[in-house]
Amino acid sequence: MTLRAFIYRHRIIGKRVISWASRTLPAPAARRLKALAERVAFTLTPQYQGDTLPAIFHYWSARYLGPVAARLGINSPEAFYFGQILKAARSGAHPVRVLSLGTGAASMEIDLAEQLRDASVQVEMTCVDFNPALMRSANESARARGLGQSIRFETFDCNVPFEYHAQDIIIVNQFFHHVTELETFCRSLRASLADDGILLSSDIIGRNGHQLWPDVETEIQDVWPTLTPEQQFDRHFDNRLDRYRPIDHAAYSNEGVRAQDVVPCLLGEFDFELFFTFGGAIMPFIERRIGFNFSPEVEQDRAVIDRVQAIDAEAIAEGRYPTANMIAALRHKGRAPQPNYSPLSPQRHVELTREQQAKL
Repeated sequence: MTLRAFIYRHRIIGKRVISWASRTLPAPAARRLKALAERVAFTLTPQYQGDTLPAIFHYWSARYLGPVAARLGINSPEAFYFGQILKAARSGAHPVRVLSLGTGAASMEIDLAEQLRDASVQVEMTCVDFNPALMRSANESARARGLGQSIRFETFDCNVPFEYHAQDIIIVNQFFHHVTELETFCRSLRASLADDGILLSSDIIGRNGHQLWPDVETEIQDVWPTLTPEQQFDRHFDNRLDRYRPIDHAAYSNEGVRAQDVVPCLLGEFDFELFFTFGGAIMPFIERRIGFNFSPEVEQDRAVIDRVQAIDAEAIAEGRYPTANMIAALRHKGRAPQPNYSPLSPQRHVELTREQQAKL
């Protein structure tokens, strides 16, 4: 067994040790420890995380998420980013200045740069991450694909202030929920965005640590006893559970560390042009811990997903709890005419979040 495989197989022990140490260490040391753990984790699994989702996620997405997103002009986050860069190029930005932050191994950004090159769109893309090993690997991958002139890679911590001059497009893809200094980060984004530029994001905006809001957990726990033993298997605990066990992932890393603060912080610096949110009680059933228990090929498994989705959709429509994910486009204050919100506004999302916080 390789060292990488050994660490991954016994990762739950490491998570428990880091969680314990974080509770006993002074706050600055705890933050450094979590940042180190996150750097190691993403070095061990550098692939784009969207590529590791269970098959049942894609069943749910195609049947329920996709049609709604398509009506908003979103076929996928990656296609959404590509389309917005094309718009910037057609409006006269040559080359289009693109800044992507928290890129990890930057596989999504490298694919995007290649698609733009093939579409004859000139870009100057800058990818930023705090992990130097991933940035070196990304640079090698980009050069091997002949993209060395259009994309570059920089290493620094986005929790400290920064400014990139007049970026036409800024992408924050699945990274807001890793940032501890969100207020500083959002001010830096505002300072870096061109006057007519656009900030794009697909991210997680649920409860901190990817925990469950009280009313969301109620729905999940009501469904759980109706599952088969095979469907109740939890990959995190490597065991079948009689009751779903929420986990605070921010206890051992920066995973979801301030997820519930993302929307309020963005509202402080920007106006939302697009705010599309989705997913509440359905999320545990289609993600990595539980989702591999369900197959799109098995009618009984699909039935569970359909049933939970119906419960979730009704609760969200009635405003009983906020959603956990967003795809968004933002502009400088006063530059986002005719905003498009679905199913609710960012302000209402913040109100629902505060209502759930009051129930904790």
